[in-house]
Amino acid sequence: MPRKKPIPTPAGSRHFPAYCELQVSGGSKRALLQALDRDGCYVGNCAREMIARASFAAAEGPRTIKLARAQLRTLGFTEWVAWSDVLKAAAKAGAQKLPAEAAARLRLELADQQPGDHFWILMDPIAGVDGEPYVFYLASHDDGERRLLGRYVSSIRRFFPHREIVFGVPG
Repeated sequence: MPRKKPIPTPAGSRHFPAYCELQVSGGSKRALLQALDRDGCYVGNCAREMIARASFAAAEGPRTIKLARAQLRTLGFTEWVAWSDVLKAAAKAGAQKLPAEAAARLRLELADQQPGDHFWILMDPIAGVDGEPYVFYLASHDDGERRLLGRYVSSIRRFFPHREIVFGVPG
């Protein structure tokens, strides 16, 4: 009887442990911002502008996505890199970009995020009012204030290997 050929995994594909599961459901941008405000989350001006943009597309229908969290060095970086390099390495490792809505939903879910903890969301950048690319950044300030921020990711912005990102994993 012939043996079955093993199914190859993509080159560089890795298994990342699940950080959490997140429900994305679409809905109105206004309702999402109201939920963040009710929950006591600080939403920076840039993040508010990103949510208001047409390119901030909410998910189509409810679904659950699995998230992982890792330092950039896990993707093989030893020096600082541009966001475009992060996107390429993440795709090669099997990490999936998240819909923009996931950042706001995750901000609502992480009520117990420790002060000083912060990370980037692996996503396609959203063009700001200045035409420059931005992604979401979640932080818990030293005083415990939970923040949803937008951060600039142009080709000149560099990320150190110890920076952390959250991304989707097959589930």
